Amino acid sequence: MFLVQEETNNMKELNLEELNKIQKKASEKAVKLNEALGLTYLVVRKDKLIQIEPNGEEKILGRPEFGTVKVKKRKIILKKGG
Repeated sequence: MFLVQEETNNMKELNLEELNKIQKKASEKAVKLNEALGLTYLVVRKDKLIQIEPNGEEKILGRPEFGTVKVKKRKIILKKGG
């Protein structure tokens, strides 16, 4: 279980599946926003760092500096950004 802090300062427990859904939604929203603003953004796919241009063109930049780590259980407190 993961603990997250809601906007009302209440703590809410999330399981890994719920946390992954939230992360995926946030990533999709960020990509849509970058595309709407005509910004370049980076993604990691199959252990490659890829730059995506506003026109959709992809350029492989190399390998990411940091790898990925699987977390099985950990307390996480998310605070609303300002």
